[in-house]
Amino acid sequence: MKTIMKFNAILALALLTLSCSHFDEMSKNPYALETAPAESYVHPIMFKTQSNLMSVFRGTTVFLSQYGVMTNSEVSSRVIGNYNIPEGTSDDIWTGLYLQYGNAMAMYEQAVAEKNDRIKAVALILRSLLITQLTDTYGDIPFKEAGLLSIRDTQNNYTTRYDSQKDIYKAVVCMLETANALLAQEGDTPAFNAICDKTYGGSYDKWRRFGNSLYARVLMRISMKVIEEDGGVLDLGDDQWGSVSVTGKLSELYSCFLSGAGDYPMMRSRDDRPMIPFSDQNETEHTPFYTITSGNWNTVAACDVMTRRMLTTREKVDENGITYYESVLSTTAGAHREDPRYDCWWRKIHGMPNQMIGSDVTQFLATHLSSAGNSVIGRMVYGRNSGSGITGKVYDLQNAPYYPMMQYSELLFIFAEAGVRGYVKSAAGFGTYLDLLKQAVTESILEWNPYVTAESDEVVQYVGHVVNGELYSGSTLNSDNALEAVLTQKWLATFFIGIESWCDYRRTGYPLLRTDGPAAGNDHILPTRMRYPSDEPYRNAVYYQEAVSGWLGGSNNIQTDVWWAATQESYNTRLLGRQ
Repeated sequence: MKTIMKFNAILALALLTLSCSHFDEMSKNPYALETAPAESYVHPIMFKTQSNLMSVFRGTTVFLSQYGVMTNSEVSSRVIGNYNIPEGTSDDIWTGLYLQYGNAMAMYEQAVAEKNDRIKAVALILRSLLITQLTDTYGDIPFKEAGLLSIRDTQNNYTTRYDSQKDIYKAVVCMLETANALLAQEGDTPAFNAICDKTYGGSYDKWRRFGNSLYARVLMRISMKVIEEDGGVLDLGDDQWGSVSVTGKLSELYSCFLSGAGDYPMMRSRDDRPMIPFSDQNETEHTPFYTITSGNWNTVAACDVMTRRMLTTREKVDENGITYYESVLSTTAGAHREDPRYDCWWRKIHGMPNQMIGSDVTQFLATHLSSAGNSVIGRMVYGRNSGSGITGKVYDLQNAPYYPMMQYSELLFIFAEAGVRGYVKSAAGFGTYLDLLKQAVTESILEWNPYVTAESDEVVQYVGHVVNGELYSGSTLNSDNALEAVLTQKWLATFFIGIESWCDYRRTGYPLLRTDGPAAGNDHILPTRMRYPSDEPYRNAVYYQEAVSGWLGGSNNIQTDVWWAATQESYNTRLLGRQ
């Protein structure tokens, strides 16, 4: 048996070398895989994209979405939670994901050359994922002319025209429709080389489910704007796909989700999530946090906006006159909290106010100490015992073996919101979207905490608290505050999922976040986009200037709404944070 296992390991390594041997080259050079088989692009693109999005979450989204607070008062002038966005932070997604978008373009061209429709479909899903993350961060960006350097040997022109976000989303809808149609074709190839796809093991069925679930995200993202601007129908300007009714298509997707059949197979369980593997045994597969010291890791503290949603707290005023919220739960290490996810994310149970000036941060941290002189403020969990059992750490947030690119629970929240808004008639009744909300919260807990089940007392009790506690505008869940309830719980559930919670806040105004703290800059407006990178005015001068003088009104600012966020409903709800 040992001999067979050893032979299989050697064979797997040989196949990996033959089919997917350009991983290191690809991570450095966006043009390195032009002659590789199309399927060999899949894992490198997924791995590098996920690594980038994880870094962006911990470095940016965690502060913008008020999950966490930066405790280093020495850099308070550049604290993202105070809306002071460093130049390098603005570049992160652009430099990371455009490289992978170029690889996805090259993958598609190679799949065309191979006459492999199913790999073409996977490439279209990857392109859709990448370009939506880019445009959701910056707004109007290069699209039609982007990524061409990797497929044009004679092209050496870095100047690319910017496309409107609306046109980009039209193209994304067409790409996802095409991907689904290509994957629906009958054939004798249910999978491609599993070594090239460490997410789904080469399963085309899994890729189709992910692509259609991403489609649901895309439709919900643009729904409010398309309904306000175009009556709910988006003219795609495409001969094959014509136009799409966002509510009609969401209804069709929901029907397929319920039946487990139909033209648009969806994710059906946690097993269908795109889980990207990382390893502490191979340097090329380390997490982006692998070398972060505990001192730097601990500079992110739990924000009391989050602790108030996950735990029972009481309002207090400390000796410095700062209002804060103290948890009333047990401080015993490893004890379950009201929300069974809390121990997966934070090691201590007290939150910290955000948008404090530097001197108040210093005073707050110096004051809120245990009798032994240790901070009582929550810090992100990290590390797992190498032996049996765990030491007060339910989850290894810093160096987990897998991280989700999209959670299954997100799909449930999307359909719950569609029901509340009346977009999907079959989910529009209070009982139906309430049940979807319960399922979504339960699934989110199970996605994070491996030591509970749907029937565990702490899970049942917390889900009951979500429904019966006075968590939303000071009252229990009802038809008037159901939208706030769904989106607030979705905000919790999209913890560590790239920029998703920031997108939902800009799109809807939920959760209700205070944006007028003492240190808040940017005119008390939570940033609505990231600035274009600092080298764009020099490398792409003409088209950069067109974009800035056009939709941005003359300045590369962080106050202009991207297309899908510019609705009256969103503006009015976000305004509540400044009152």
